[in-house]
Amino acid sequence: MMDAQGLAEVDILIRNGVVVTVDPKRTVLYDGAVAVSDGRIVAVGPTADVAGRYRGKKTLDARHRAVMPGLVDTHHHFLQNFLKGSRDDLALADWIDQVSAPRIVLAVQDYLNGDYELEYQATRLGCVEALRSGITCILNMEWATHPIVIDAYEEAGIRAVHTLTLTDYDQWKRPGMILPMDKALPLAEQLIARCRASQGGRVAFRYGLACPNSCTSHLFREVRALATHNRVGIHVHIAETRFEWDNIHNLYGKTPVRYLHDIGLLGPDVLGAHCIWLSDEDIRILKETGTSVAHNPECNMKVADGIARVADMVAAGVVVSLGTDSCAVNDNMDMFEAMRVAAFLQKVSQMNPAVVPADEVLAMATIGGARALNMEHEIGSLEVGKKADIILVDLTQPHIRPINNVVNNLVYAASAARDVETVIVDGRLVVENHRLLTLDEEAVLAQAEAYAFARFERAGLAVPPYHRIQKSLEKTQTERMP
Repeated sequence: MMDAQGLAEVDILIRNGVVVTVDPKRTVLYDGAVAVSDGRIVAVGPTADVAGRYRGKKTLDARHRAVMPGLVDTHHHFLQNFLKGSRDDLALADWIDQVSAPRIVLAVQDYLNGDYELEYQATRLGCVEALRSGITCILNMEWATHPIVIDAYEEAGIRAVHTLTLTDYDQWKRPGMILPMDKALPLAEQLIARCRASQGGRVAFRYGLACPNSCTSHLFREVRALATHNRVGIHVHIAETRFEWDNIHNLYGKTPVRYLHDIGLLGPDVLGAHCIWLSDEDIRILKETGTSVAHNPECNMKVADGIARVADMVAAGVVVSLGTDSCAVNDNMDMFEAMRVAAFLQKVSQMNPAVVPADEVLAMATIGGARALNMEHEIGSLEVGKKADIILVDLTQPHIRPINNVVNNLVYAASAARDVETVIVDGRLVVENHRLLTLDEEAVLAQAEAYAFARFERAGLAVPPYHRIQKSLEKTQTERMP
């Protein structure tokens, strides 16, 4: 519809910004504009051009703001967000055994008993932090999750790939940790149907295979066949630890990548998390099969898993994306921090400051994530016709000034919590001026913490002293009120 000045009306017009498109030419427009209508980008270009053709129902003045694609986090576990700030003195195998496994057992048993609240609260909490951090699309890999969790993604307005973890071998010897396959596979079918019916198709589904240590070859082959039949993807931890590499090599005389390749699992619909312990042949296999990688640098550092050969994978043509893994082993969802750390790790491990430059790692966090999730035709860059997943990043604060190279400043100096100002998902404003519009942030945080720690306490799990004392103080204050 044209107005009296001959301007076409669009839902949102973003103008006067530094538009970092992450398109194939890596175009940056220092006085750029983006027009959005019906959930998609209809124009990208200089402000004078775009504003001369369109009028927005809502206009955002992006002066002194970077306008860029929403961030794509390709590996996370929302349930573990309740463990933020937990143990930092354990190797991954011990950390899983002592910290993570008891909560997984609780989630699985709650699901089997018809209680879905713990995972639902974890999902709401995770969505809040993700959106406030500029993450517009996230892969969330969880254990026993009822389809009600899809409601949480929809309420928050985030784009998500919900991944159901499957395992048929309990290497941790924890009774109750495994959701039996006669329950898990029908649940996967329910989740596939629910995701396909999600609002705007914003939630997709993937089968999640825990790792080669925790899944039999039979399960790998069964899930491969199901994924092909149902036309959904697969997500799996691969070669995350030396422990895994040694175990698979001792059992089969092969690396984890070669083992998964030989049983027919790998392919362009498979996203491998971590992929740290790789040989040259493994990298070649990943490239030839089209298997993508979710690199989680901060998690890998905290639990001392090792340094992934990201520079080598990128040089070989493997699609590498970025993830934050979980707030238990990271301990935040700051993708700008993940970009910075990923770049620095490669430079120092290769002893070459030229590897993985800022524009490359920014691509990993945007279009690389989209490619890893087979969504590159819909999201990951600011191009006409794509879904309008867009964030505005404040460029005025002292820690990011002066701006010498906007891409370098974003990667090496930006902070998600401080600088992500506005978030648009599917053409809808979900964060504006640092305020979440879709959920009551304080209420979600209070409800999630109250429920989770009460549930942990009932299950006999340790509750941090901070929460015990705060609960006691609040009770005392309530009793003293007239």
